[in-house]
Amino acid sequence: MKKLFISSVFAMSVLFSGAAFSADTPAAAPAAPTTSIADGINKKPALPQGVIANPIISDAPLPTDHVLGNKDAKVIMIEYASLSCPHCAHFYTAMMPDIHKKYIDSGKIRYILRQYPLNEPALRGAMLVTCLGEESTEKYYLFNKVLFDAQGKWAFDGNWQAALETIAAVGGVSKEKFNSCITDTAVETKVLKSKMEATNDLKIPHTPYFFIGGEAYNGEITLDGISKFIDSKLEKK
Repeated sequence: MKKLFISSVFAMSVLFSGAAFSADTPAAAPAAPTTSIADGINKKPALPQGVIANPIISDAPLPTDHVLGNKDAKVIMIEYASLSCPHCAHFYTAMMPDIHKKYIDSGKIRYILRQYPLNEPALRGAMLVTCLGEESTEKYYLFNKVLFDAQGKWAFDGNWQAALETIAAVGGVSKEKFNSCITDTAVETKVLKSKMEATNDLKIPHTPYFFIGGEAYNGEITLDGISKFIDSKLEKK
């Protein structure tokens, strides 16, 4: 019980640290980073810029990453996303299929989805997909897709855990396996450690957020904008 309490305190401190991160609520358009007041002047949080030297990005893929695509592809696209973020779900359902077909299936890039939970439902969802990902990369991405597709049926439900369990059960996850995954302190630590490193070292301003070819992408989150950025990286390679 003491171990679980310590883990929960750590989880809450990481999940809700930093005013630059907006809560996961349905919205029509991606929320802009919030402003802070310093010396009487409104300042937006600084966005990551240019090529990132930090090994979290430069040494990717990391041992904890699940990688899609040609292992020899020189360009790597890393996405940080929260499973209860509507904008992340929109990207994954509306744009990712085209990116997958054009760049991943064709062998041009490698793609990595990293969990960046912004609230309790997203944390438990991230723990579930991370736990299942220990069995295979295929399961990791399958359940990420399922949870993004069905986001409106679980992420904003007052009884979200039961809804999440139901979705997992439809996917063949037993009740015992589900409970084990969402209460496993080792998995919880892995997810939150990754988020904390990204928060402290990369200063991620919002979700979804992308690093493509080692560089932070700060353009519009549109298929055209992201595609042009990927193409520019491919040309340099």
